[in-house]
Amino acid sequence: MENQQNSLLKDSYTTRELMNLLNISDVTLYKLIKAGKLNPIMMGSKYIFFRDDVERFIKERQVNRTSRKPNNVKKAAKWLAAWRTCVRR
Repeated sequence: MENQQNSLLKDSYTTRELMNLLNISDVTLYKLIKAGKLNPIMMGSKYIFFRDDVERFIKERQVNRTSRKPNNVKKAAKWLAAWRTCVRR
């Protein structure tokens, strides 16, 4: 826990530190990079992520999660209603 708290105060993160901080896998991290959600710089053969970019990503992710929930609930409700209609027949 102390190690994670120390990593929150850093100005930059390595790939492993960011995976631990965000609790995501390496595959997910590389997908986020490829999609342009995270913008690291290359230092030799390693990625370095700046704190400002990571904070921006976290804020966007929180906004997207809250705005996405009602839509998912509506879709789930429609799917469930359609499924119940099929089951009753």
